[in-house]
Amino acid sequence: MTNPSGIGPAVMITRIAQENGASLATQLAKVAELRMQMAIAQAEQADKLSSDEQAPANPINGAEVDLLI
Repeated sequence: MTNPSGIGPAVMITRIAQENGASLATQLAKVAELRMQMAIAQAEQADKLSSDEQAPANPINGAEVDLLI
């Protein structure tokens, strides 16, 4: 397995969905659920941090996705 910091966000979300046992029939729904969780976590994190410390609006790698989900 590769280092999460070298993986794109979309790939990381798909990998997490597969690790959670999503079948091919339910994988799209699981990916959508994980993206929603990530968006909620980003919003919560943005509320907690001051304007100087704002979290990135778009995660740039799999490691940031892993932290949010």
